[in-house]
Amino acid sequence: MKLKTRSGYMLIGLLLSSLVAFAQNRTDFQVWPGVSLELDLPKKWLVTVQYRSRFIDNATYYKGSYLFGAVEYEFNKHLKAITNYRLALVDEGVYHRYFLGVSAKAKVGDFTLMVRPAIQYQSQRFTGDDEIRTDTDTYFRPRFTVKYKLNKKWDVYTYSEPFFAITNKGTKIDNIQSSIGLKYEYLKNQRLNPYFIWQPDYSHKKYQLTNYIAGLDMEFSLKPFKYFKKKKKAADKKSPSKSHPQGQWPPN
Repeated sequence: MKLKTRSGYMLIGLLLSSLVAFAQNRTDFQVWPGVSLELDLPKKWLVTVQYRSRFIDNATYYKGSYLFGAVEYEFNKHLKAITNYRLALVDEGVYHRYFLGVSAKAKVGDFTLMVRPAIQYQSQRFTGDDEIRTDTDTYFRPRFTVKYKLNKKWDVYTYSEPFFAITNKGTKIDNIQSSIGLKYEYLKNQRLNPYFIWQPDYSHKKYQLTNYIAGLDMEFSLKPFKYFKKKKKAADKKSPSKSHPQGQWPPN
């Protein structure tokens, strides 16, 4: 009898602990659609502008809009510098994010291996404050990426990126973002980038949140200076050549 009673208590305790653990771990499914334009400029400069929106709470609630601007400079085929600014206009307020990093890559057959350490500084101004109140955060973000070229039109990639929050008390992991995605060039300089992100978030004190994110980016790229050069050459070919008046041709 005592054995049955103890077994009953143990079962009840196990059920209660499972319920507490389930309550402390939350999940959310999100959808991130976006569009971007990449400008390939002379002398190894690259400028990208991007718009993205986010739908959270199992894709039922529109959180807000995110506007990105990035500038990259390629030192050589293995190393480049990256700077990025993001403006987030969301339900909680206005976020300004500044990002500075370097990216190194190496090709091994059809694989491309990339490492990109970066520092991110973010400031937030909250909506509904009677007084102007801002909060700031600084993160160290190393990203490790592997890309494989399937054929001329298809690439597959995966990356993992921990976010280390830098505070006065030290450094801790805020969240980890891991992703797998495809890039499909359906037309010249036009690509689709469907991807999936798994992101456990450790920033909450009372529970752990895991985000599951499905995204789709439409990517466009241009070489504007190359386009203008081609147009100028075509115009020069159409224009008639100047004929020299008789007697004005340089003598032998």
